Amino acid sequence: MVARALSQSKSAFRGARPFNPATDLNGVAHLLEEAFRPERNFPFSDLPVMREVGILLWTLNYAPGFAEPTDGFVWVEEGKIVGNLTLTARHGRNDRYYISNVAVKPEYQRQGIARALMQTAIDRIRQQQGRVILLNVRPNNPGAIKLYQDLGFNALEMRGEWTLASPPTPQPPPPSPETKFSFRRGGRGIEREGGEVRPLRSSDSRAVAELVRAATPARVQAYRSRQTDFELAWDERFTEALADFFTGQTTHRWALEREGKLAGLVLTRGQHFAASHRLAIQTHPEFRGSVEEELVAVALQDLARLPSREIRADAADSHPELIAALERRGFRFLNGLTLMELVL
Repeated sequence: MVARALSQSKSAFRGARPFNPATDLNGVAHLLEEAFRPERNFPFSDLPVMREVGILLWTLNYAPGFAEPTDGFVWVEEGKIVGNLTLTARHGRNDRYYISNVAVKPEYQRQGIARALMQTAIDRIRQQQGRVILLNVRPNNPGAIKLYQDLGFNALEMRGEWTLASPPTPQPPPPSPETKFSFRRGGRGIEREGGEVRPLRSSDSRAVAELVRAATPARVQAYRSRQTDFELAWDERFTEALADFFTGQTTHRWALEREGKLAGLVLTRGQHFAASHRLAIQTHPEFRGSVEEELVAVALQDLARLPSREIRADAADSHPELIAALERRGFRFLNGLTLMELVL
């Protein structure tokens, strides 16, 4: 049942109603562009004279016939769309729904509109025998987090970006009882002398899959189809190689072995032009707390061969040892998304 509809008259209607792409798309696009402007989700969002062009480009990408059907609700005040919620049913899983694009125009906030839209969506999902509702929220949005918690949502995992704006000259990782590293610059990036860091090989695919499964919290395994960039099919690797060639990008993957096992993985994606360098790290739970410093050092040493610029690192709050290692190197939290779940 649509919440808080105060009148059935179209001209006087105030409240939530189902989203209609034919009549609502332009109003929703303007609302979302304004609400998420700091995140630059729309083209040209930081250029006032070009924002309308960006909104048009966004609306042209809207395709309600996608494999995963999308609908939702809008909130109407004074004949204008002032709130929105997008509802997506996962294709092939009618018991699981995703809520996104929860937004209310600033001048209408703190009037209960977001809560009413959320309750309307929850009621709809209950009617359709849905079992699980998922959403993502920015960890720096305490008001939204409080709202979702009040409605019964629980946080599962926060995944975010850390940034190192002015990277220092990286040093090799400190020696440990198990191994000593010696790094040289060469055509293949970091080379190894008597250590355990080596390029990731295609023959490692089974060990990589096992590490990724072990490193993924059980409570989020069902909701994240791929946790890392370390499991790529051959066509994805081919596409990546083409992207590297045409964009001046350099992608390396490294493996750290301990006790005959794959203990950690490192991905570096360096840029020869203007974009930020990136790194990602995964460790096997058996070795957490003992390898993160070395893995971060491997990544920084690899990226040191490229032009010096900002480095972005991916991490999750389910891996606090990695976050601590990054922050000891000077990385600072930038932004992220917290996955929340409501079981009906």
